[in-house]
Amino acid sequence: MARRHGAGAAVFAALGVFYWTAHSMMRPLVGTYVLSLGGTEVDASIALASFSIFPTVLAVLIGGFVDSWGGRPLLIAGGSLMLTGGALMVIPDLTTVVISQVLLGLGTLCVWVSLQASITSATGGLSRDDRARRIATFTVFVSFGQMVGPAVGGALQSLGGYVVAYSAYATLSLALLIVAIAAAPRSTVQRQGRGIPIIRPYAEAAALLKNRPVVIAVLLSFTALMLHDIRSAWQPLLLHGAGLEQWQIGLVISASALAGFGARPFFAPWLRVLGVPLFAGLVVVIGATTAMLATVAPGNMTFLIAIGVVNGLAVGFAQPLSLTLLSDEVPPTQLGIASGLRSAGNQAALLASPAAFGAVAALASLSVAFLVVGGSAALVGVVSATLLHFHRPASPPDGALDLPSSGALDVLVEGQASLQKETR
Repeated sequence: MARRHGAGAAVFAALGVFYWTAHSMMRPLVGTYVLSLGGTEVDASIALASFSIFPTVLAVLIGGFVDSWGGRPLLIAGGSLMLTGGALMVIPDLTTVVISQVLLGLGTLCVWVSLQASITSATGGLSRDDRARRIATFTVFVSFGQMVGPAVGGALQSLGGYVVAYSAYATLSLALLIVAIAAAPRSTVQRQGRGIPIIRPYAEAAALLKNRPVVIAVLLSFTALMLHDIRSAWQPLLLHGAGLEQWQIGLVISASALAGFGARPFFAPWLRVLGVPLFAGLVVVIGATTAMLATVAPGNMTFLIAIGVVNGLAVGFAQPLSLTLLSDEVPPTQLGIASGLRSAGNQAALLASPAAFGAVAALASLSVAFLVVGGSAALVGVVSATLLHFHRPASPPDGALDLPSSGALDVLVEGQASLQKETR
């Protein structure tokens, strides 16, 4: 059994690396690619927003599919969509770019919801510290992809152009698809004997949102993805306007991701020392402040790398923090829906980011947009920390278990595992 769990963890780690390397190399290239095709900053906003329109609405439904069918079918479907969308990006046409982004948004949604649900369900039966460490270990591999993706994408674009960079994206998507087909586990904690869930996931998502820590987990994930998108999608436009080359932009983004990669092993001990409320507030406020500071000297590589490292350290903790909150609060049979909720927040951030930046940039300037969006993110961090500080666990709604205070998640998963062994 331990060997099987270890093999599954290795597969999830490989899928996480492929997914985030591909995603992180694509996102920074989209805006500048649109400009190179003769588009405007508004056109770039439309292309970036098209990535998230459908995933924002469908994330909870995809989570319901994962709960009912397991993660493997969604991993395969998502990998196929990523491969198709990546191949379309080599066609130098603005309309095709938008279509490609729609396909990529749906594909990455399927893959990431599946991975989140799989890794959080795999931490059942562990103490909170052990869950935090296990999730942090997975996100180390995620951070590796986030670290190398922008540098690889920028280098490939500088050496061979956008066609070479997008061909590499398609190749990574193909590798993800092959691993998913060949090695992804065929079973997770799921509900058997159900048809295609359509309404139920949204009803259960609404029930989960009555739990304050779940709401805050989604809000933290939304804000962290907004900050990540500032770094990966909008900072390239700011630095491009300041005269930096694509390889230099990729280096700045990768330096930030490298800091996030190095920070992940320290997540569990820092969470224990600082506590969730203070940790959540610091993560978001520091991340937002350093994002705004990029406008001070957008042509100074030393300054940009320095603030990028601090930004990476802060934002790098947000992902395992929100995942840990969900694993503490949500029963394993609802982790797919909870992951869908979290992904809906992420996709909403990727939709709100271009909307906010496009609107403010059109009315004022791109630098002002950094200040407005960054300031709003910092406010969210303060509010989240305050709500968590005053949260007092009560009887959860709709019969859900008060998992963080009672340790009931451990008992539930262990009991289910014993029952499954007996029925076999």
